[in-house]
Amino acid sequence: MISAAELTGIIYVLGAITFEEICAVEKEISELRDSDHDTGSLDELCIKAVKEHLLESVSAEDVSEAGDNGDAYFITGPNSFPEIPPELSQVIDILKLPVRKVDMDTISIKLLNSFQQKIRRLDIKIEDIEVDRKEIKKLESKYSDLLNLYYDYDSWLPGKFGSVAANLMDISKKIERLKRSN
Repeated sequence: MISAAELTGIIYVLGAITFEEICAVEKEISELRDSDHDTGSLDELCIKAVKEHLLESVSAEDVSEAGDNGDAYFITGPNSFPEIPPELSQVIDILKLPVRKVDMDTISIKLLNSFQQKIRRLDIKIEDIEVDRKEIKKLESKYSDLLNLYYDYDSWLPGKFGSVAANLMDISKKIERLKRSN
């Protein structure tokens, strides 16, 4: 089984890859290493990697040479530290996988829109909240997660997420007001 760092290394080299292609690559690497191949564990690894922003999921329209299959693709995310498996070049030759380019401008716009929706949802929760310490702690935690994600995205795609900085500052001020009124 490949590691999360190797998974990001595979995607880093190939640009973008589907889950089915990840399975095929991992299977070939496992065979070359004489180790176990487990699609279920690989699925869990991909889900965890997306949650941790080691990977980002993008649509086929954001990927060159994606074909018309409508599959989702994975690209490396802002928290990835790729480690290229030594067997990868051999596996690419065996499977004849193409190197794909991704349109990071389009992807950054979609990620920004999604991020702004998360901020709006948090803002709505702040406005609707009954003031109590437990709820405020939950809001602070969600705010902290968004702030960390903002810094990750802003360093990964410099200049693309600057517009949300003021929104995050407003959220912070609203949470502070809630804390003072409690």
